[in-house]
Amino acid sequence: MDKKAKKYNRLIKLIAIVGISFMLIFSNSIINKKVVIADSGFDSSYDSGGSDWGGSSDWGSSSSDWGSSSYYGGSGGGGGGAADTMISIIIFIIIIAIILGASSKSKPTPQMPTINTNDAEVENRIKQYIPNFDKAKFLEDGYGIYLAVQNAWMNFKLEDVKDVITDEMFNMYETQLATLEVKNQQNIMDGFVKQKACLKDVVKQNDNITITAYYVVDFYDYIIDRNTKNVLRGSKSNKIRITYEMKFRKTLNTKSVVENCPNCGAKLEGMNGAGTCKYCGSKIVYENAKWVLTDKKNVGQIRL
Repeated sequence: MDKKAKKYNRLIKLIAIVGISFMLIFSNSIINKKVVIADSGFDSSYDSGGSDWGGSSDWGSSSSDWGSSSYYGGSGGGGGGAADTMISIIIFIIIIAIILGASSKSKPTPQMPTINTNDAEVENRIKQYIPNFDKAKFLEDGYGIYLAVQNAWMNFKLEDVKDVITDEMFNMYETQLATLEVKNQQNIMDGFVKQKACLKDVVKQNDNITITAYYVVDFYDYIIDRNTKNVLRGSKSNKIRITYEMKFRKTLNTKSVVENCPNCGAKLEGMNGAGTCKYCGSKIVYENAKWVLTDKKNVGQIRL
């Protein structure tokens, strides 16, 4: 093989190696794509569970797969010439086709979790503690609390829902919202449609009762720049569907509910959980007489 042919062959090999390396780096960036989450409390994921790419092991070790001289012909033997060049080109085309094919494959349809719950049995258990319990009203009121929390989160007005969530949730949300404010971003959520609501479980501990319920909700969920209003993450044209597991708690001992400030005696109407007397400033801590949200968990999500 003459010098010109050898030089041409080496150039083709170099192009193939550089091209393959670039595609591997590109595919790895997709594999390791960060999952961005939003929803109040950062519960939802814009990637609906992440990428469909397999692990890096799908492509094999770069040292073992691409470093062997047997793919491109050894340094010995002078008759390789055109054959070596053709092999290099074919391998390059095959690898690119495999990677591009994998990156463009259609994503499998994500599956929502199956909600296994005996709604009637849970309702009967609740009625042992609350004889006049109204399941339909409870689920509707719970959904109302959920919507109020989403709206307060979206508009940076957590004080509006301080009486329907626990102090722990309030403090957590407040900290998380601060990160959005620092970035000058806003989480927009609208178009809510409740697809399903049912009871899951009930637990009584001392004088408190906690009811766990499932809610399946469709809505738009995306992050915008507060100045430009440009969408940074998520989609304003495609809804997501989330299955939530939410817990609500209240006290069964109405005698433990404080109705008047123990310091000045002022009526404490409308207060729930921890608060401050608006007349004397005293800190008031007492049991929740109304249902409050104690936990909100995303147990399944798909794009619509």
